[in-house]
Amino acid sequence: MVLREDLEQLLTSAGQNHLLEAWDSLNISQKQSLADQISTLDFPGLSQLHADAQKPAEHRLGDEDISPMPFSLAADDSRREYWLATGESVLTQGQAAAFLVAGGQGSRLGYEGPKGAYRVGLPSGKSIFQIQAERLLRLEQLYGKPVPWCIMTSPRNHAETVAHFEENSFFGLSSEKIKFFPQAMIPALDVEGKILREAPDRIALVPDGNGGCFKALSRSGALNWLAEQGVRLVFLYGVDNILVKVCDPFFLGALACSAEFKSASKVVAKRSAQEKVGIFAFKGRKPSVIEYSDLPESLREQRTEDQGLAFDGGNIAVHLFRIEALRQLEHQPLPWHAAFKKVNYWTPTHSYGDPETANAWKFEQFLFDSFPILGTMYPFGVTREEEFAPVKNASGEDSPVSARRMLGELHRRWLQRAGIAVESDTLYEISPLLSYAGEGLDQALFGRELGKGIRTFRE
Repeated sequence: MVLREDLEQLLTSAGQNHLLEAWDSLNISQKQSLADQISTLDFPGLSQLHADAQKPAEHRLGDEDISPMPFSLAADDSRREYWLATGESVLTQGQAAAFLVAGGQGSRLGYEGPKGAYRVGLPSGKSIFQIQAERLLRLEQLYGKPVPWCIMTSPRNHAETVAHFEENSFFGLSSEKIKFFPQAMIPALDVEGKILREAPDRIALVPDGNGGCFKALSRSGALNWLAEQGVRLVFLYGVDNILVKVCDPFFLGALACSAEFKSASKVVAKRSAQEKVGIFAFKGRKPSVIEYSDLPESLREQRTEDQGLAFDGGNIAVHLFRIEALRQLEHQPLPWHAAFKKVNYWTPTHSYGDPETANAWKFEQFLFDSFPILGTMYPFGVTREEEFAPVKNASGEDSPVSARRMLGELHRRWLQRAGIAVESDTLYEISPLLSYAGEGLDQALFGRELGKGIRTFRE
């Protein structure tokens, strides 16, 4: 049986004895649960995180020199045909895998559930998960080997995510080739550094950020699982981009042919200096991503001789890692980033299910902090119109409406390039099972699939 005295001594020394305020009202099971949670906490580490969060924003970049990271469109590279052939060989040999970071909820979209299960309003009614699953299934059809798929959830959406796949028969993929596992969580702290509770017997935990993916991949056994299957390259990406070319053979080949790089990232030109995306840059001569809020205005607006943006490489959260690089990162600590946000919490007198204002420090690790550790990274330039249609906001830019429109316009261009007469004011949705990136389209298929695998819509 857990003794209050044992916990009290530990918590008092850490300045967190408020966690026992409701102890006498808990039953034995709840007391044991709370004690188990407390036993996992790194109190000195949390104290240091709170202290670091008080530092002014201008100190976050440190004093290292920052310089632009040049990039060019990969499609214009003279090696593109060789890269594509190499990437196709990687897929044919079963040496590529996908790793999806899918811990987010769709609450900003007005959807209560995993963001990947959200249906963006396409004529087919497909969820984001289904679109991505069918792209992987198309690669399997083209190259003859299934692509292992690792999906990192959060403890809050794990069961719903797995259920979504089970209810849809894994969208035609083999369930044996998919690994689901949750990311880790970390306590939220109030302004004074006190650990928040979401209930008398439960500490308020928040996800540890997408940078926790490397530890989670290792801890779950998925990294060993990939290695045992002979995987060489792992395509790592975020859930909310409906144009993402999962395990793009062109991208795979570029890294496979570039032995000097441990990883690669897809990069797009910014819409404007004020677009709120992270920027690829060199920091102390090491590849890095600098958050929009951390990049000084002077650098954000800096221009080249031809008046283009100097810091122009936008991060779209599409990356590729050699499996050796993931081995290097599995036990490598990443820096923590603090943000003051709204967090649901409980006190002995009140329960706050939806605080009106920000009330707590949340701490996250970002996967792009792995790039300086690895030391080398290839910036693979792509066009926004073909590869980046995020679904982040309920309306306006980066919304379901804007993402649908981008997909519809892209698929219309595919049909036009195939010589098929289409209506210029009509948008098209082509099933990934028919075409991964515009291949295999012709007039006969169009006539046969219109209204089925190929659908029309307007915005």
